[in-house]
Amino acid sequence: MPDYAYLVQMDIPAEHEADFNRVYDTEHAKYITNAPGVHSCDRFLLKSTDAPKFARYAALYGIDDPGVPTSAGWQVESEKGDWATKIRPHATNRTHTILRRIADAGDAYGDAGYLFIVQTDIAADAEDEFNHLYDTVHLPGLCEVDGVVSARRYRVETTNLDGLQKYAAMYRITGPSVIDSESWLAAVQDEWTAKVRDKCVGLTRTIMECVARHPSA
Repeated sequence: MPDYAYLVQMDIPAEHEADFNRVYDTEHAKYITNAPGVHSCDRFLLKSTDAPKFARYAALYGIDDPGVPTSAGWQVESEKGDWATKIRPHATNRTHTILRRIADAGDAYGDAGYLFIVQTDIAADAEDEFNHLYDTVHLPGLCEVDGVVSARRYRVETTNLDGLQKYAAMYRITGPSVIDSESWLAAVQDEWTAKVRDKCVGLTRTIMECVARHPSA
């Protein structure tokens, strides 16, 4: 299991969208996952969000360390094919975030069609309790809900996105309706919610549909 993730977000004009998806999945992701230190690339399409700066597309790479995306191997692979010359110049609102994995629950290798992302900051005086209860109560409890395949928590290491929250939890779910189900709403009412939920700052929720998964060769 890689210790870090690299989240790349971007928009693409409608007239280039078909080529963007084709080139990303037939060339770009396959080349990048050949680079040393890259474990996988999962691509997502935005379905709904209350985050003010979330782009339409996202790629989530599993990587060994924060230096992988700037490594020589990554740079060589990223210039191959049509991506660098025909697609990347049209991409807009590109953001780059390195995330450090801090907790897991559920089936880490399970497949699900959607990703539910919860991002937040937390008041300093509640941060230790926030992390403890998230890792030992909230994350594993929500993974018991039908339709939740796995969950992973991250702490932001570096980003070029102004105002990005420090913490992110990513839940692999079978469909958007999971987070509105009675079992989810019941599981949310736990010790974490009772003790620290009101101390969260700038909490946002995003649902993305998985459009492609690319494991390393």
